Amino acid sequence: MLAEVNIWADVIATSMVAIGLGFWLFQIVGNFATGRIKRKFVDKQWPHHDAIVPPLPKIMHAIHVVSMIALWVSGIYIRFPFFDGGRDIMKNIHFVAMYLVIIIFVLRVQYALSHDGKEFTITWPDIKNFPRVFLYYMFLGKSYPHRMKYNPLQKMTYGYLFPTFLTVMAITGFGLMWPDKVLGWTASFAGGVAAAAAWARVIHFLSAALLLMFTMIHLCLSFIEDYPALLMFFGLTKQTVDEEHGHAAHPPITEPVTDHAG
Repeated sequence: MLAEVNIWADVIATSMVAIGLGFWLFQIVGNFATGRIKRKFVDKQWPHHDAIVPPLPKIMHAIHVVSMIALWVSGIYIRFPFFDGGRDIMKNIHFVAMYLVIIIFVLRVQYALSHDGKEFTITWPDIKNFPRVFLYYMFLGKSYPHRMKYNPLQKMTYGYLFPTFLTVMAITGFGLMWPDKVLGWTASFAGGVAAAAAWARVIHFLSAALLLMFTMIHLCLSFIEDYPALLMFFGLTKQTVDEEHGHAAHPPITEPVTDHAG
Protein backbone atom coordinates (compact mmCIF):
# COMPACT_ATOMS: atom_id res chain seq x y z
CA MET A 1 0.00 0.00 0.00
CA LEU A 2 2.78 2.44 0.90
CA ALA A 3 4.42 1.88 -2.47
CA GLU A 4 1.20 2.91 -4.21
CA VAL A 5 0.78 5.88 -1.87
CA ASN A 6 4.29 7.08 -2.69
CA ILE A 7 3.57 6.84 -6.41
CA TRP A 8 0.47 8.96 -5.96
CA ALA A 9 2.44 11.38 -3.77
CA ASP A 10 4.91 11.87 -6.63
CA VAL A 11 2.05 12.48 -9.05
CA ILE A 12 0.35 14.97 -6.72
CA ALA A 13 3.60 16.81 -5.98
CA THR A 14 4.39 17.07 -9.69
CA SER A 15 0.88 18.41 -10.31
CA MET A 16 1.38 21.06 -7.63
CA VAL A 17 4.58 22.27 -9.26
CA ALA A 18 2.77 22.30 -12.62
CA ILE A 19 0.01 24.41 -11.06
CA GLY A 20 2.62 26.87 -9.80
CA LEU A 21 4.20 27.15 -13.24
CA GLY A 22 0.78 27.38 -14.87
CA PHE A 23 -0.13 30.24 -12.55
CA TRP A 24 2.93 32.17 -13.78
CA LEU A 25 1.85 31.66 -17.39
CA PHE A 26 -1.75 32.60 -16.59
CA GLN A 27 -0.72 35.82 -14.84
CA ILE A 28 1.75 36.89 -17.54
CA VAL A 29 -0.75 36.29 -20.36
CA GLY A 30 -3.60 37.89 -18.41
CA ASN A 31 -1.57 40.96 -17.49
CA PHE A 32 -0.56 41.48 -21.11
CA ALA A 33 -4.12 40.97 -22.36
CA THR A 34 -5.63 43.44 -19.87
CA GLY A 35 -2.92 46.09 -20.25
CA ARG A 36 -1.78 45.76 -16.65
CA ILE A 37 1.80 45.03 -17.74
CA LYS A 38 2.03 48.39 -19.53
CA ARG A 39 0.42 50.25 -16.65
CA LYS A 40 2.84 48.74 -14.12
CA PHE A 41 6.16 48.22 -15.88
CA VAL A 42 5.95 51.06 -18.46
CA ASP A 43 3.80 53.71 -16.78
CA LYS A 44 5.24 52.83 -13.32
CA GLN A 45 1.85 52.75 -11.62
CA TRP A 46 2.79 50.64 -8.61
CA PRO A 47 1.03 50.32 -5.23
CA HIS A 48 1.70 52.95 -2.60
CA HIS A 49 3.52 51.98 0.60
CA ASP A 50 3.31 54.44 3.47
CA ALA A 51 6.21 53.05 5.52
CA ILE A 52 9.75 51.83 4.99
CA VAL A 53 10.31 48.15 5.83
CA PRO A 54 12.86 47.83 8.68
CA PRO A 55 16.11 45.91 7.99
CA LEU A 56 15.40 43.02 10.40
CA PRO A 57 12.38 41.48 8.59
CA LYS A 58 14.19 41.90 5.27
CA ILE A 59 17.23 40.04 6.62
CA MET A 60 15.03 37.28 8.06
CA HIS A 61 13.16 37.02 4.77
CA ALA A 62 16.40 36.69 2.79
CA ILE A 63 17.79 33.98 5.08
CA HIS A 64 14.45 32.17 4.97
CA VAL A 65 14.36 32.22 1.16
CA VAL A 66 17.92 30.88 0.80
CA SER A 67 17.25 28.20 3.42
CA MET A 68 14.01 27.11 1.76
CA ILE A 69 15.72 26.81 -1.62
CA ALA A 70 18.42 24.66 0.00
CA LEU A 71 15.72 22.54 1.64
CA TRP A 72 13.84 21.97 -1.61
CA VAL A 73 16.92 21.16 -3.69
CA SER A 74 18.39 18.81 -1.09
CA GLY A 75 14.98 17.28 -0.38
CA ILE A 76 14.35 16.56 -4.05
CA TYR A 77 17.78 14.94 -4.27
CA ILE A 78 17.12 12.78 -1.20
CA ARG A 79 13.87 11.52 -2.75
CA PHE A 80 15.10 11.44 -6.37
CA PRO A 81 18.95 11.26 -6.45
CA PHE A 82 19.87 12.92 -9.75
CA PHE A 83 23.63 12.33 -9.44
CA ASP A 84 25.78 9.76 -7.64
CA GLY A 85 27.64 10.21 -4.37
CA GLY A 86 25.81 13.22 -3.03
CA ARG A 87 23.47 11.71 -0.47
CA ASP A 88 25.55 12.44 2.63
CA ILE A 89 26.29 16.06 1.75
CA MET A 90 22.69 16.67 0.66
CA LYS A 91 21.40 15.27 3.95
CA ASN A 92 23.74 17.59 5.85
CA ILE A 93 22.60 20.56 3.76
CA HIS A 94 18.99 19.55 4.41
CA PHE A 95 19.52 19.39 8.18
CA VAL A 96 21.33 22.76 8.37
CA ALA A 97 18.71 24.44 6.18
CA MET A 98 15.96 22.88 8.29
CA TYR A 99 17.32 24.38 11.50
CA LEU A 100 17.72 27.79 9.85
CA VAL A 101 14.14 27.72 8.58
CA ILE A 102 12.81 26.77 12.02
CA ILE A 103 14.87 29.45 13.79
CA ILE A 104 13.83 32.16 11.31
CA PHE A 105 10.21 31.00 11.51
CA VAL A 106 10.18 31.29 15.31
CA LEU A 107 11.88 34.69 15.20
CA ARG A 108 9.48 35.96 12.53
CA VAL A 109 6.45 34.85 14.53
CA GLN A 110 7.85 36.57 17.60
CA TYR A 111 8.54 39.70 15.55
CA ALA A 112 5.01 39.64 14.14
CA LEU A 113 3.45 39.29 17.58
CA SER A 114 5.43 42.23 18.94
CA HIS A 115 5.45 44.53 15.88
CA ASP A 116 2.90 43.77 13.18
CA GLY A 117 0.70 40.91 14.36
CA LYS A 118 -2.47 42.91 13.64
CA GLU A 119 -1.48 43.06 9.97
CA PHE A 120 -2.14 39.31 9.70
CA THR A 121 -5.53 39.33 11.47
CA ILE A 122 -8.40 38.51 9.12
CA THR A 123 -11.28 40.86 9.84
CA TRP A 124 -14.87 41.00 8.65
CA PRO A 125 -14.02 43.67 6.01
CA ASP A 126 -11.30 41.28 4.76
CA ILE A 127 -13.85 38.50 4.39
CA LYS A 128 -16.17 40.80 2.42
CA ASN A 129 -13.25 41.96 0.29
CA PHE A 130 -12.02 38.44 -0.45
CA PRO A 131 -14.19 37.83 -3.57
CA ARG A 132 -13.05 41.11 -5.16
CA VAL A 133 -9.40 40.29 -4.54
CA PHE A 134 -9.86 36.84 -6.04
CA LEU A 135 -11.68 38.20 -9.09
CA TYR A 136 -8.92 40.78 -9.62
CA TYR A 137 -6.22 38.10 -9.69
CA MET A 138 -8.38 36.03 -12.06
CA PHE A 139 -8.80 39.07 -14.38
CA LEU A 140 -12.55 39.10 -13.79
CA GLY A 141 -12.43 42.39 -11.90
CA LYS A 142 -10.55 45.61 -12.59
CA SER A 143 -9.73 46.51 -9.00
CA TYR A 144 -10.27 45.92 -5.31
CA PRO A 145 -10.05 48.25 -2.30
CA HIS A 146 -6.70 47.78 -0.55
CA ARG A 147 -7.33 48.92 3.01
CA MET A 148 -4.36 47.55 4.92
CA LYS A 149 -0.80 46.33 4.42
CA TYR A 150 -1.91 42.86 3.24
CA ASN A 151 -5.04 41.86 1.34
CA PRO A 152 -7.14 38.87 2.54
CA LEU A 153 -5.35 36.33 0.32
CA GLN A 154 -1.96 37.55 1.53
CA LYS A 155 -3.07 37.40 5.17
CA MET A 156 -4.35 33.85 4.73
CA THR A 157 -1.14 32.75 2.97
CA TYR A 158 1.45 34.50 5.15
CA GLY A 159 -0.39 34.26 8.45
CA TYR A 160 -1.94 30.79 8.26
CA LEU A 161 -0.99 28.56 5.31
CA PHE A 162 2.80 29.06 5.39
CA PRO A 163 3.05 28.59 9.19
CA THR A 164 0.84 25.48 9.01
CA PHE A 165 2.91 23.83 6.28
CA LEU A 166 6.18 24.73 8.00
CA THR A 167 4.93 23.29 11.29
CA VAL A 168 3.87 20.02 9.64
CA MET A 169 7.19 19.82 7.80
CA ALA A 170 9.12 20.42 11.04
CA ILE A 171 7.20 17.78 13.01
CA THR A 172 7.45 15.13 10.30
CA GLY A 173 11.07 16.06 9.63
CA PHE A 174 12.01 15.51 13.26
CA GLY A 175 9.99 12.31 13.13
CA LEU A 176 12.19 11.06 10.30
CA MET A 177 15.33 12.00 12.24
CA TRP A 178 14.24 10.45 15.55
CA PRO A 179 11.35 8.10 14.74
CA ASP A 180 11.36 6.26 18.09
CA LYS A 181 11.17 9.46 20.13
CA VAL A 182 8.83 11.51 17.93
CA LEU A 183 6.65 8.86 16.28
CA GLY A 184 6.72 6.13 18.92
CA TRP A 185 3.24 7.04 20.14
CA THR A 186 1.83 6.33 16.64
CA ALA A 187 3.37 2.85 16.35
CA SER A 188 0.35 1.01 17.75
CA PHE A 189 -2.08 2.20 15.05
CA ALA A 190 0.42 2.84 12.24
CA GLY A 191 1.74 -0.72 12.17
CA GLY A 192 5.06 -0.02 13.88
CA VAL A 193 7.58 2.78 14.05
CA ALA A 194 8.98 1.99 10.59
CA ALA A 195 5.51 2.29 9.05
CA ALA A 196 4.85 5.52 10.96
CA ALA A 197 8.11 6.95 9.59
CA ALA A 198 7.11 5.93 6.07
CA TRP A 199 3.80 7.77 6.41
CA ALA A 200 5.59 10.77 7.93
CA ARG A 201 7.88 10.82 4.89
CA VAL A 202 4.86 11.02 2.57
CA ILE A 203 3.26 13.81 4.62
CA HIS A 204 6.58 15.65 4.76
CA PHE A 205 7.02 15.40 1.00
CA LEU A 206 3.48 16.56 0.18
CA SER A 207 3.70 19.45 2.65
CA ALA A 208 6.93 20.57 1.00
CA ALA A 209 5.27 20.36 -2.42
CA LEU A 210 2.30 22.43 -1.21
CA LEU A 211 4.62 25.03 0.26
CA LEU A 212 6.61 25.15 -2.98
CA MET A 213 3.43 25.68 -5.01
CA PHE A 214 2.24 28.53 -2.80
CA THR A 215 5.73 30.04 -2.81
CA MET A 216 5.74 30.01 -6.62
CA ILE A 217 2.37 31.77 -6.61
CA HIS A 218 3.59 34.24 -3.98
CA LEU A 219 6.73 35.03 -6.00
CA CYS A 220 4.68 35.46 -9.17
CA LEU A 221 2.27 37.95 -7.61
CA SER A 222 5.12 39.78 -5.86
CA PHE A 223 6.88 40.18 -9.21
CA ILE A 224 3.82 41.20 -11.21
CA GLU A 225 1.89 43.25 -8.65
CA ASP A 226 4.72 45.11 -6.88
CA TYR A 227 8.08 44.60 -8.62
CA PRO A 228 9.75 47.63 -6.93
CA ALA A 229 8.84 46.27 -3.49
CA LEU A 230 10.26 42.86 -4.46
CA LEU A 231 13.58 44.44 -5.43
CA MET A 232 13.58 46.54 -2.28
CA PHE A 233 12.89 43.56 -0.04
CA PHE A 234 15.99 41.79 -1.34
CA GLY A 235 18.11 44.93 -1.01
CA LEU A 236 18.45 45.42 -4.79
CA THR A 237 16.98 48.93 -4.67
CA LYS A 238 16.67 51.55 -1.96
CA GLN A 239 13.25 52.30 -0.57
CA THR A 240 12.45 55.89 0.32
CA VAL A 241 9.23 57.50 1.45
CA ASP A 242 9.42 60.10 -1.32
CA GLU A 243 9.84 57.41 -3.95
CA GLU A 244 6.89 55.42 -2.67
CA HIS A 245 4.70 58.52 -2.41
CA GLY A 246 5.60 59.27 -5.99
CA HIS A 247 3.79 56.10 -6.98
CA ALA A 248 0.75 56.87 -4.89
CA ALA A 249 -1.04 58.79 -7.64
CA HIS A 250 -1.78 55.66 -9.65
CA PRO A 251 -2.31 52.69 -7.33
CA PRO A 252 -3.20 49.83 -9.69
CA ILE A 253 -5.17 47.80 -7.20
CA THR A 254 -7.39 50.53 -5.81
CA GLU A 255 -8.91 52.07 -8.90
CA PRO A 256 -11.16 53.91 -8.54
CA VAL A 257 -9.15 55.54 -5.74
CA THR A 258 -12.35 56.56 -3.94
CA ASP A 259 -13.57 52.97 -3.69
CA HIS A 260 -13.37 52.17 0.02
CA ALA A 261 -16.73 50.53 0.42
CA GLY A 262 -17.06 47.20 2.15
